[in-house]
Amino acid sequence: MVKRTAEKVLVIIGAVIFLISAVTTAIGLGGASDSSTANQLSGMGYSQEEISLVTDLVGGISIWFLVVYIICAILGFVSLRMLKPDRQAKGAGILLIITAVLGTILTVFTGFISGILYLIAGIMAIVRKPVEQYNDRGETY
Repeated sequence: MVKRTAEKVLVIIGAVIFLISAVTTAIGLGGASDSSTANQLSGMGYSQEEISLVTDLVGGISIWFLVVYIICAILGFVSLRMLKPDRQAKGAGILLIITAVLGTILTVFTGFISGILYLIAGIMAIVRKPVEQYNDRGETY
């Protein structure tokens, strides 16, 4: 039986960072639709159509990032559940590696730190094998 403490800690830290990113994105989403942003852009000489285009673009990107962050955090917690000592950790490792790669790419590398943590935990979950233990007679079990 292999203890998976290191993998679990890395997954928890990565998921928490994804959730913190989701919260800050949600806060920024509220600020992007604020009228002070539109007033600031109009003071710079942009037309109302350009201001509307920019705020819509920022809002859409923020919603995309928010959804991806939340999905990555949920998949991290699912893989954490799969890292039980009596289960096979290979599936959890594969899920973590896929989540790390897609989460990093789909958030345009803003989820890089969490992706690295998920990637390390996924590789560790796949590579680590149980240590053979011997009894008094030299038999493995």
